[in-house]
Amino acid sequence: MLDQQELVKSIRTWKKTGELAAKRQGIVPHISELSTARLEKVGNLLKDVRVQDWQASTTELKPLKVAILSNFTCHSFANYLRPLCLQEGIWPELYTADFNQYIYQLMDEQSELYRFRPDLVVCLLDEHVVTDELPKCWTVEDVADVWPRKVQQLEELISLFEQRSGSLFVLNTIPLSLETHHEILDYKSKARLSVQWRKFQAELLHLSDRHKQVVTLDFEVLQQDAPSATLNDPRLAYYASMTISEDLLLCIARESVKIARSVSGLGKKCLVLDLDNTLWGGVIGDDGLSGIALGGDAPGKIFVDFQKRIKHLKAQGVLLAINSKNETDNVMEVLTEHPDMQLRPADFVRICANWDPKPENLQSIAAGLNIGVDSLVFVDDNPFERNIVRELAPTVTVLELQEDPSTYVRTLLAAGYFNTVELTQEDLHRTQSYQAEAEREQFRSTVASVEDYLHGLDIHLHLLPPTNMYLPRLAQINARTNQFNMTTRRYSEALMEEMATSNSFLLRGFRSTDRFGDNGIVGSVIVEKVQGSNGETWWIRNFLLSCRVFSRGLETAVLQHILRLAQDAQVSEVFAEYIPTAKNRIVHDFYTRHGFVACAEQEGIQIFRHDLHEIGATPAWLHLHTESEMEETIQ
Repeated sequence: MLDQQELVKSIRTWKKTGELAAKRQGIVPHISELSTARLEKVGNLLKDVRVQDWQASTTELKPLKVAILSNFTCHSFANYLRPLCLQEGIWPELYTADFNQYIYQLMDEQSELYRFRPDLVVCLLDEHVVTDELPKCWTVEDVADVWPRKVQQLEELISLFEQRSGSLFVLNTIPLSLETHHEILDYKSKARLSVQWRKFQAELLHLSDRHKQVVTLDFEVLQQDAPSATLNDPRLAYYASMTISEDLLLCIARESVKIARSVSGLGKKCLVLDLDNTLWGGVIGDDGLSGIALGGDAPGKIFVDFQKRIKHLKAQGVLLAINSKNETDNVMEVLTEHPDMQLRPADFVRICANWDPKPENLQSIAAGLNIGVDSLVFVDDNPFERNIVRELAPTVTVLELQEDPSTYVRTLLAAGYFNTVELTQEDLHRTQSYQAEAEREQFRSTVASVEDYLHGLDIHLHLLPPTNMYLPRLAQINARTNQFNMTTRRYSEALMEEMATSNSFLLRGFRSTDRFGDNGIVGSVIVEKVQGSNGETWWIRNFLLSCRVFSRGLETAVLQHILRLAQDAQVSEVFAEYIPTAKNRIVHDFYTRHGFVACAEQEGIQIFRHDLHEIGATPAWLHLHTESEMEETIQ
């Protein structure tokens, strides 16, 4: 077991000897144990490491281009991001703008920011945005005059950014320093100053509502992660222009990494829960229904509150499952009959109450939901069970709980494993969708053949125009889908909106319904129309489908519809791209199975061609509703 100092020395050595990739799995578990100073040191050691330098390791890292803008010195912020992203399976390529250059970088279309083409921009600001504009002997009225102008300026800069980039833009609310507050002597004016500053913060938060690409982080809330930290060290503020302390920058960095996880499609999907001493106190097999701690005062109240928070996660699209060494009858008795139980059987998409090894149950849960094992977060009070899962199912995220159950809520929620930029209607109904899938599987067991099953489903496939109604979900599945995702290119909602209004692109979503319910929007296709000397060709830049609806012919129907559209437009040929990843190998032959021929490979991109001479028929069990029908329905 490496201590912090040894880890730093080892990383320095492994970097020199080219062993970083081989040692990555040994580095990652130690990152969460590092002090602020050591974390910064590790990040600095890794600053010239490229994503390729890690790729000899067992699992590939997602590259992510992150730009950092600020009006103060924040080099440590970049150093925090590197190891924190590494923990999440991401390797950031960072661009940090020069000191106080954020206005220039956002205004100038030829700036380094736009040439860098970031996937994510983090803009860090401090109170000098306002205070530098105040007269020497300022009053509260001066503050009230300046801050609206600064919000307007920032909004204009954001609008320029949105015109030039489809990336997500993250900024923070701006804390008021003690020194500035103490500068006002009378308490009536102090109160009025606080009112004005809170209005300023509220307007910064409202930028998230007014701009699709903006996320505003509430600094006051994040500050609670470092309750003993001061806003800044006066010496560093004066001599190094570091006006926000390293501990508080680390809080913002941690939250930024949660956003990076979501943007990279690495957000988790299912929360898998132990029961005894996790969802209630005690052991149901020994203590019985009336003997477990659940409800009333502590400790029972603690478990009720934990369950309430979990139920709120479920209401926002997190799937819940049980993985418990227990008798099924005992478990169902608690779930159905205990008066203080907040979670009932209908809240769970899978219940594994048995004596099988928990790593095997986790594999079964993931397979049953048709999601990756790496989409699971496992919560268990028993350190032995946690460690055996880490050893035998290493891609499962295991929450490290403390012994005191009063810490469970904070530990679960602070991790932010399920955070997303914006919820969609599909999120709100996700549990019902997966429960309907269980009904489909039950129906499948009653019919003689796969074809009878597919005909019996009565599947309706709806091609959707890219209206504002559908764009948020199209962007979300683009970020989240990894298995049936032909290129895994991540397109933001803003970029998709641009494509939707361009004559050079054809963007379509598709929705699936059947006798068991509405699957929601389950896929999308992006086609670019390219003009050449020999006429127009179409390029399928991406094609993706949710894992929930594999093997029903939806992808075949959509692809053939696109080919017929190309044929009707007298396009000579259609090209399609495939970028292999560790997760999308399942679809490596998708295009060749549908009449395409491999014709080239460029920089890891496999290119396929279809001459449009022979296009197959839509699967007989599908009812296809084209976008023109949908547009008529909407009108």
